[in-house]
Amino acid sequence: MFRHKIMERKMDFWLSFKKVLEYAEKAKPHIMLISGDLYDRVNPRNPPRVNILKAFRHLSNIGVKVLLIGGHHDTPRSVEEGASPLEELAASGHAVYLSGVKKPSYEHIKVGDVDVCVMGLTFNFWVNAGEDPLENVTFKQEGDFNILMLHYPIEDFTSTYRSGDPVVKLSRIPKWVDYVAAGHLHRYQKARKGGTLIVYPGSTERKSFLEEKDEVKGFVWIEVDSPGLKDLKLRFIEVPTRKMMTLTYSLSPSSKTPISDVVSYARRNADRNAILRLKVTGKVSLDVLTRYRREAVIRSLMDSFFTVILDDRDLRYEAERVEIAERLTPLTAFREYMDKLIEKESDPERREILEIAKDVGLRRLEEAGAW
Repeated sequence: MFRHKIMERKMDFWLSFKKVLEYAEKAKPHIMLISGDLYDRVNPRNPPRVNILKAFRHLSNIGVKVLLIGGHHDTPRSVEEGASPLEELAASGHAVYLSGVKKPSYEHIKVGDVDVCVMGLTFNFWVNAGEDPLENVTFKQEGDFNILMLHYPIEDFTSTYRSGDPVVKLSRIPKWVDYVAAGHLHRYQKARKGGTLIVYPGSTERKSFLEEKDEVKGFVWIEVDSPGLKDLKLRFIEVPTRKMMTLTYSLSPSSKTPISDVVSYARRNADRNAILRLKVTGKVSLDVLTRYRREAVIRSLMDSFFTVILDDRDLRYEAERVEIAERLTPLTAFREYMDKLIEKESDPERREILEIAKDVGLRRLEEAGAW
């Protein structure tokens, strides 16, 4: 939908995620967690795969442990789809892929004298809508500090996705889990349930107009006070993203210049860095509809916005009412027509001539078989 801007839009996603990588390079965290959908598909193109591999190799060389689980985009649904691209990263030795689907995978990381246990569940396509993916999962408490990585909606968190998703019940998350690194929901959200901190960092770029109202995008940085282990300090760190906006214009039924009207309205909010979704609505006549050209609208706005997505599904043609006259017989129609001429005529002689013409006409119609 981005036409000639497709490569620039792809670069948006890399640049926003690159901010995360640059921060990690500078701050050197012990652990970097990515809770699913690192990639948008199971067969990503070579450029992002190469860039990610280089970045993770660098982080690994400076002592940052990268752990990943699969999301619903980068996890194969079947054997035919092949292996997850996360397997490639794990095979490189520069990241750990917690691939367990029905049973959690475990990774232990020693930070000083503290044993950090990271448990991960990759997205399970076999869990039905509304079911709890943790219902039959057993977790083992193995570390001094325990982290759970999930890629599902969790109860009580706001989701803009379809209602057909599996949902994790809060009661299924073990009370001894210190931190839940949650993925799947693209909006930044956090909540503490008992002794457990649950955080959705959200996506680092806007994926669709469902995220148009998300004020910020970014990632979270968490510091744990090692003596107490319960004192978690969280900071949300914003990354630059491309703005999305939706404008709605109702086209006038009597518009003489529909293209110009729509374009002028949109240009009042011109922003060359924004993705515009322009909704054109209204009920218009056939004359207005024939003057309207969606391609012309898009072309006229391409210099005012990064790109334009035109949604005119609600622009309707309203048929004009045509008054249908009462059906008359030939005799009746002729009689009424002549009566109107006679009524309008002020000249007595001409009125007399019209009366004669009326009588003659009626006789001739009757002779011809008119009714």
